[in-house]
Amino acid sequence: MPVRTTATPIPMMTAAIRLGVALVGTIGFALSYDALRQMAVAIHIRGVLTYAFPLVIDGFIAIGVAALLILRAAPEDFKSSETVVTL
Repeated sequence: MPVRTTATPIPMMTAAIRLGVALVGTIGFALSYDALRQMAVAIHIRGVLTYAFPLVIDGFIAIGVAALLILRAAPEDFKSSETVVTL
């Protein structure tokens, strides 16, 4: 009977995929930052605050995504709406 082996990803391929994901993420952040900063200027937010506006918006998005990832691994009884609201 033949022995089955599972294929393991090639380390170079894994590194290339990680680099690609990091590159796409960085480009996405730059585009998002620029668009949100332009929006801040368009709605007449003052001077230096136009640079902080995109960080606040993207920061809250990052916090929300992190919370979802944390709750995904949480026990079922922790996921009830009452528990989440009290956090």
